Amino acid sequence: MINPVLLQLIFRCLLSFVGLFLVGTSEWSHYTFGEVSFEQLVYHTRFGLSGMLQTDTHSIQLFVELALLVPLATALLVSATSLFSEHRWKPAAEGPSGGLLHRARPVLRRLHLVAILGGLAVFLTTFSVGTYVGSLYGPDVFAAHYIEPAAVPLTATGKPKSLVLIYVESLEGTYQDRQRFGRDLLAPLTRLQQRYTHFDQYPQVGGAHWTIAGIVATQCGIPLKVALLPAPDDGRLHLRSFLPRATCLGDILHARGYENVFLNGPDLDFADVRTFLHDHGYDRSYGAREWVQAGEDPATMKEWGLRDDHLLARAKTELKQLMAAGRPFNLTILTVDTHGPDGLLSDECRHRGAKDFSSIVTCTAEQVAEFVNDIAAQGWLDRVSIVVQGDHIAMENPIHDALEASPQRNIFNLIVASPNELRLSDSIDHFDLFPTMLELVGLHPEAGRMGLGYCMLKRCGTPAPPPERFQQFKDGVLNRSPVYEALWTG
Repeated sequence: MINPVLLQLIFRCLLSFVGLFLVGTSEWSHYTFGEVSFEQLVYHTRFGLSGMLQTDTHSIQLFVELALLVPLATALLVSATSLFSEHRWKPAAEGPSGGLLHRARPVLRRLHLVAILGGLAVFLTTFSVGTYVGSLYGPDVFAAHYIEPAAVPLTATGKPKSLVLIYVESLEGTYQDRQRFGRDLLAPLTRLQQRYTHFDQYPQVGGAHWTIAGIVATQCGIPLKVALLPAPDDGRLHLRSFLPRATCLGDILHARGYENVFLNGPDLDFADVRTFLHDHGYDRSYGAREWVQAGEDPATMKEWGLRDDHLLARAKTELKQLMAAGRPFNLTILTVDTHGPDGLLSDECRHRGAKDFSSIVTCTAEQVAEFVNDIAAQGWLDRVSIVVQGDHIAMENPIHDALEASPQRNIFNLIVASPNELRLSDSIDHFDLFPTMLELVGLHPEAGRMGLGYCMLKRCGTPAPPPERFQQFKDGVLNRSPVYEALWTG
């Protein structure tokens, strides 16, 4: 028969560990990703862990330390102290120290309860669980604004143009603030903005605040959110299909004979990027595993896979082959070197003198600008439109405090086309990129609207979005919506 005191020790240790695990998980998440929503946590917990195990070994090691080893050791100490104070420790009642210890004893006896309740409080606060619960009962903002893309007629305007779409990890216009950083960290890209088209305001919307969510928002015109508890027969339990009833950029281009190609450094299974691409019209996609098969050295691909210098070199080769083939295409590139919390220093950036996070940001801007300038120098802008944008605003990184102090943070954006495009207004959001990119390749959406987005080029003839739209999205685009949930049923 097990000793009752041992049973109490195990029980208190378990309670303490759970509470401390929640604290450790919260700290790890904040350090690695910055502010994380409950939707984002649920999504990555259910759909992205296998890819992360292959993608970011450093973060996994940190998780083991902060969320498992330290909580386990601390839980043993807490439960032993709690049990000892209840059964063994009889502090003297007299004297100042004895009196203090006597008064502390009730708290020490309940340290395991303090641990579990404190852990729950930290977890609920860190991941804004209250906000998520509130979204289940708010008005259906999504349905009020959503235009089904498949029902929108598309009119070809001239010869089809190809698209080069570059998502630069965590790139925001705030990096251009000379006063805040002492210099324009994005100077090469800023010069391109002065020659071509960009939007001064590109605020981040809900459901587009991490990478796969930003991709979905810009290519499908909708936020990314997943239900917490789907029915047992719901495909989302294992994500066998990704928004099967949504119509996205890749679907539309593929149906019109485009070749869709996706290149990025990390493993495609991270955040189930592979499933999204497969289900929405991409013909070929490349991540860490594919690059190893193509001859890249696995030893140089730890922590988020292929570095940007090699990625952009591969993209340049791919682009030349696509141009030579003569078929319209969509080449989508996702960089990684500016990923928090510390950035990734490639050989090329080290050669250029980069040493810290700020210089990694600048080096990335240089390489992306060179890629864009090379397309222009080849004389391809009559056949190719280019969109460069951050996937979302920056998360936790060494200069995050300066970003946070900015009164308004905007995502970097750039449209390179010939002739130069005139913008409808000085602001845009993730959802607007969907119809805008279709217009850029010569497919005009009727009335200029698809999904939640408006075409924001002047030639679209779209009425300007109502000024209150962004605030409405901010307040409730993630509210529960049967119309949105139907997009997940296949």
